[in-house]
Amino acid sequence: MRAEVTIIGSGFSGSILAWILASQGRSVALVDQARHPRFAIGESSTPIADAILDRLGQKYDIPTLRNLSCWGSWQENYPALACGRKRGFSYLVHQPGEKFHEEALGDRSLLVAASPSDYRSATHWHRSSVDQFLWRQAVEHGVVDLTGHAVVGIEVSLSGPVKVVCESADPDTRGSSRFEIESDWLIDASGSSCVVSRYLPVDKKTDQLRTSTHACFGHFHQVMNWTDIVDPTPRADFENPFSADDAAQHHLIDHGWMWMLRFNQGVTSVGYTTLSHQPLPELESLKSRYPSIKAMLSEAEIVAPAGGWVRTPRLQRWFSSIPHPRCVMLPTAALTLDPLHSTGIAHALAGVDRVAERVLNGSTSESAWEQYESILSGETNLLDKMVHMAYRNVSHFERFTVACMLYFAAAIRCEETYQAGLTPSHLWNAGEEQFTDLVDWVDSVIDHADQRVISEIRRKLEPWNSAGLMDPEVNNRYAYTATK
Repeated sequence: MRAEVTIIGSGFSGSILAWILASQGRSVALVDQARHPRFAIGESSTPIADAILDRLGQKYDIPTLRNLSCWGSWQENYPALACGRKRGFSYLVHQPGEKFHEEALGDRSLLVAASPSDYRSATHWHRSSVDQFLWRQAVEHGVVDLTGHAVVGIEVSLSGPVKVVCESADPDTRGSSRFEIESDWLIDASGSSCVVSRYLPVDKKTDQLRTSTHACFGHFHQVMNWTDIVDPTPRADFENPFSADDAAQHHLIDHGWMWMLRFNQGVTSVGYTTLSHQPLPELESLKSRYPSIKAMLSEAEIVAPAGGWVRTPRLQRWFSSIPHPRCVMLPTAALTLDPLHSTGIAHALAGVDRVAERVLNGSTSESAWEQYESILSGETNLLDKMVHMAYRNVSHFERFTVACMLYFAAAIRCEETYQAGLTPSHLWNAGEEQFTDLVDWVDSVIDHADQRVISEIRRKLEPWNSAGLMDPEVNNRYAYTATK
């Protein structure tokens, strides 16, 4: 079999890339051992992710991608496709044995807006539904569907085509259905399976990551709303920028945090992430320690995956993304960092944008792909530092909030660049030396920061702080951080 491009992995990034390349006249084979629908834990988009999705739809004349770039147009065009409304990020601090409470607004809570209205809201992606939808779109637009087939070999040479050996994933027909795909390009979008690393020598860089966490998670029915459990303190002079339930909800507890992402079909993605040296507790143990979390989950029932609550080893992995001049790994295959700042979808879509452009331009020069690897490495190193300092301070809310403000300042600056019609060289200011130097300095002082140091961090952040972050007057309620 012959195809110009072979893509391994039919998740959202592999399917979008396949769709784009096929729309531009390239022949594409999409290989995946699994078939749709299949479980994947829910993820959150962000304004950066939405801007890239909208840009991809515009650049390649794919209106569907543009329609998926915000809650309002998603609901108008695809109301049956499961997703959730994400107005921003909410953080809520819990103490063992105590119901959630605050002496003053913002003492134990933080709300950061990501969109100014419901219509322009970002979204939570019900991945099994969204992945299946995007795969179907790719196939309907000419991509050769080879889901249900496993990669069992990869052969590369300096001058010839890349050969991918496949066979049926059905145990009854393995071997007898073996075939080869020859292609000019091989793209690995296989996620944590990282298929290419099994057959080609790939530099492993996981040990360079400081963040080290593991998680447990599942999808549940009948998770109660936070606002039904804890009524916010009424204030005549202050209004929350959005409901804490219309958010990527972060429940901060000892050594880690629980996420809750609500979809519009009665399903909630629930998970717990903690440092790798800390044990992963059973869900009942978390409920017994934190009364407000217990109340939210009092009637909840797990509905996916079929095997129940998933427990992971260390989440982090990182591979060099260019194992061969014509073999490229998308960020979803090369990297897993951490769910804390919801960066996964944006990073994946930026990779799709960069790889699509290079493949369509026929870029075979080493410099073009070295640049791709360098950009991904710079972004990963910066995110790793910001996430790691947040985890180190998860039990000290003020310092944790400061660490998060660095991320939000970087994200907002990046969003503003997209809004201006430009494409940033790196996401999250990772290519701006002055900003990365600031992050390095904060990383060195934050663990013991007092009010004097926090004030100095606020002062040093000013060149990138267009949204008034770290303002003590707003009670941790940032309504004007949304650039969408």
